[in-house]
Amino acid sequence: MDDAVERIYEALLRRELDDADLSARRIASFLDKTTGAVYHRWSSIDALLFAVSQRGFAELGARLAAAWTATSDLADCAQLYVEFGLDHPGLYPLMNERRFDWAALRASGAFESRTAGSELLTGVVCLLSEAGSKEPVNDTRLLMAGLHGLVSFASTGRMNAGELTASDREVAILAARDLATRLTPPKRKKR
Repeated sequence: MDDAVERIYEALLRRELDDADLSARRIASFLDKTTGAVYHRWSSIDALLFAVSQRGFAELGARLAAAWTATSDLADCAQLYVEFGLDHPGLYPLMNERRFDWAALRASGAFESRTAGSELLTGVVCLLSEAGSKEPVNDTRLLMAGLHGLVSFASTGRMNAGELTASDREVAILAARDLATRLTPPKRKKR
């Protein structure tokens, strides 16, 4: 793992950096480098930040795989996803909201066909398939969009519509579990 990627990743986790700090100038200053040195090593700030985002997806994917192995419960995985997003407000937007120049990333070779982010999505398709989904690819899209929306609403204080006895986080977690449950067919009881 590249030292710059790890340093930025850890700083985002510790909330020493946030979205406002993810410019070439601020990142270079944080790394004690010149912007020229950052561009020389990474070709663009997008290439560096994309690598950091993939570090986040690798961590999230590993946590989701461990949760699935432990419980085989998609609701547990959905809850973990929402908790990860809410617990990492500096990293999560980089992973899921930053507008990268995809064409430039492909042209520079920074974007590979298999990334930690695409591996995570493939893993969710497999989880849904194992859970009995008849349309695991489409259900993955629905699940990921729903979970992202829950993280977004909860992190901005917009989740708690009418449920004033519970926090935004609590309501988002309950909704994530419900969404996962609705996307998977009920398990048949063995006779």
